[in-house]
Amino acid sequence: MVGIVLVSHSIRLAEGIREIVGQMTQHSVPMAVAAGTNDEENPIGTDPVKILNAVKQVQQGDGVLVLMDFGSAMLSTEAAIDLLPEVERRDIVLSPAPLVEGAMAAAVQVSLGADMETVLEELASIVQFKAKQLGIEKTEFFVAMRNVDTPPSGKKSEEISLVIPNKLGLHARPAARIVGTVGGYVSDVWLIRGTESANARSLNQITMLAVSQGESIMFRAVGEDAKDVLTALRALAGVNFGDVDKPDFTLRKESIPQGGIAASPGSALGPVVWYRPMLPKIERKIVSDAENEMVRLAEAIAMARIELAELEQKTSGNAATVEEAEFFALHSMLLDDPYITCSAHDFITKSKYNAESAWVETIEKTMERYRTLQNEYVRGRAVDVLDVGTRVLRALTGEVFHGPKVEEPAILVATDLGASDMVDLDKENVLGIVTQEGGATSHVAIFSRALKIPAVAGANGLVDSLQDGDIIGINGSTGEVWTSPSSREQEKLALLRSQWDTHLQEVRQKAVEPAVTRDGKSIRVDVNVKSVSEIKAALDAGADGIGILSTEYLYLNRDSAPSEEEQYQEYMKAAAMMKGDPLVISTADLGGENALPYLDKNPTERNVGFDRRGVRYSLAHRDMFLQQIKALLRTAAEFPIKVLVPMVSHLTELREVYAVINEARVMLKKDSIPCSVNVDLGIVIEVPASVFLADQLAREADFFVLGGDDLARYVMVYDAKNSVLGTEFTQLHPAILRIMRDIIRLAHDAGIPVSVGGGITSNLQAVFVLVGLGIDSLAVSATSLEQTKNLIRSIVVSEAKEVAMEAMELPDASSVKTLISMHCCMSY
Repeated sequence: MVGIVLVSHSIRLAEGIREIVGQMTQHSVPMAVAAGTNDEENPIGTDPVKILNAVKQVQQGDGVLVLMDFGSAMLSTEAAIDLLPEVERRDIVLSPAPLVEGAMAAAVQVSLGADMETVLEELASIVQFKAKQLGIEKTEFFVAMRNVDTPPSGKKSEEISLVIPNKLGLHARPAARIVGTVGGYVSDVWLIRGTESANARSLNQITMLAVSQGESIMFRAVGEDAKDVLTALRALAGVNFGDVDKPDFTLRKESIPQGGIAASPGSALGPVVWYRPMLPKIERKIVSDAENEMVRLAEAIAMARIELAELEQKTSGNAATVEEAEFFALHSMLLDDPYITCSAHDFITKSKYNAESAWVETIEKTMERYRTLQNEYVRGRAVDVLDVGTRVLRALTGEVFHGPKVEEPAILVATDLGASDMVDLDKENVLGIVTQEGGATSHVAIFSRALKIPAVAGANGLVDSLQDGDIIGINGSTGEVWTSPSSREQEKLALLRSQWDTHLQEVRQKAVEPAVTRDGKSIRVDVNVKSVSEIKAALDAGADGIGILSTEYLYLNRDSAPSEEEQYQEYMKAAAMMKGDPLVISTADLGGENALPYLDKNPTERNVGFDRRGVRYSLAHRDMFLQQIKALLRTAAEFPIKVLVPMVSHLTELREVYAVINEARVMLKKDSIPCSVNVDLGIVIEVPASVFLADQLAREADFFVLGGDDLARYVMVYDAKNSVLGTEFTQLHPAILRIMRDIIRLAHDAGIPVSVGGGITSNLQAVFVLVGLGIDSLAVSATSLEQTKNLIRSIVVSEAKEVAMEAMELPDASSVKTLISMHCCMSY
């Protein structure tokens, strides 16, 4: 297998690239990082010795491809290679391909078993950028540059024609799915509409075509797998490009005497608070060191990507649907889009702009292009570009993000609101929202409905003259806006608001009631939380209990591991809030994306894959694990708790955990500290190995939790951020349903309960099937609680069981969705 070495001035940049590539290839590619220096005061730089060691690390006999950033990285690499014997040098290729794009393209090819020649052919489309600097004039290593901007015509290409089926056309999310699909193939692909075309690997180019429902398009492909990629694109179109066409809540104009689009139901009356996000003013500087500015920009983009991943994870745990979290995945794609990155690079290398002004110029130019488009939905994506642009700029300048601040009850008014703006809104003080732009599928609409905040979008110039403090009223159910409400209108709005508050109270009261099927089966519906601070809100929302208290937050963003006493106090506080009900506490799922710098001090030796995650990471750091187990046993002596262990794959690991528990108990007794004699120990079934060994694990575990999302990802082998499969389709795949059926049967045969958690429980169609499969309990997000319980109350278990059995005989997830839709009406 070809080995890959990443050489960069910045270790953070190189590690970020390796992490992304690892997720794309399931860490199957031999890849090493040689980045930064060992000088803490001057960490940016390159070291020939590091490069030499990295090359030796990945040599497997099929050659080593070295990808570099700029300047001294190339000089250091050449110096390192000169230290090798000539016979070994022959198998090493220094590639002029851009570092990020080159690493991704090469790794995908290597993971598919490609040899060096094939990898170099793939890199041929991006080599010109550095070829001159490396002094490569001989072309035998590379094929001619392929023109990826102008679609070819002639007999060498393959084509398919399609009519766009989804209601909103090829907006950002379908465009992202096209890019994700094409990314798995080597052929060049273009999307063509009439005389216009777009590179099918560019999210921006596809989106800016603004292709609408009913329009005819053509995909044209050239390459060895052209037919295959077109088959995949046809399949993607067959599932509506991943869109679920929902009612857009848009009222006909005659129904709206004054206002905009009904975005989120409910009424509000209160003073205006304006929020006007904009790119900060940046001083344009002409720089002499363009290479340094390129590195600075690359590091800022990498930092922004990490922030987005954290926000996506945070949102996915609290979202009513997958749509909220999906916005952040789209933003990550914008960061990788060559339309944006190449433009910024040009401003730096050709105009000699500093990184900040180059980025601002690029973002403003991109936003302006979006705003000139006729399609209203696509035009609204300018807010995504602003959101992403501001995030990178903050990373460059060190500026702290400040979203909308609403310190007293008020109605928030803005031109538009991005996904980042909506994540941390103060739900108590934001009575309602009005935006000049956007519609019923915009960020503001989707997030407002999830947060149950009344909202009107697309109010255009109606609110232009409003000032902070002006009193306005809105009806988010009709789209009406009163900019100067009379006393009579204010009375009407106050009554509507009172009715809305009563409705919300009834919803909450209904959520508190048990979820019992029509034929009398009670299904426990818990809420998962990521910190103690979330427990009260979950219980107040009507959760039957806490499905899982995750404990990673105790270990992250600090310089050392939490002490036993600190953990004990935190667990005691959490358990006391349960008022006698048992609390499930998960041991920390560390490693992978949650690696701890204070333990893994040498980043080049970290393994970012899931092979060092969860229980494996805990057992590898036994002293730290002992501290957590001791704190849990002390808590169990005073409150009923259960301990859950993530990522267990076989019985030996489970027994090692029991050994740690016994050791912790002996240590506590030796110090005369009260601890529990027995504590229930459960495991998360999320690794394929644990599926096949579930019968062994069930004999020694006290309960199972099915980790629906990770299980689907590992079984179906897809990248959650880029794959066309996506969670919505893998969750209902017959293979996943069969696995869940078998695990539930094994658990019940062993006399232990089994629950399901993760994003799958926010998919109501999946909930319907899970009830049919005999699940004991579900762990959902707080915002999904009421609708999940409502659905369960409508189910007859025997009918759900018949549908589940039939679903497992179908060929794919799309067929399962269709089947469930015929039997289960979900009007939420």
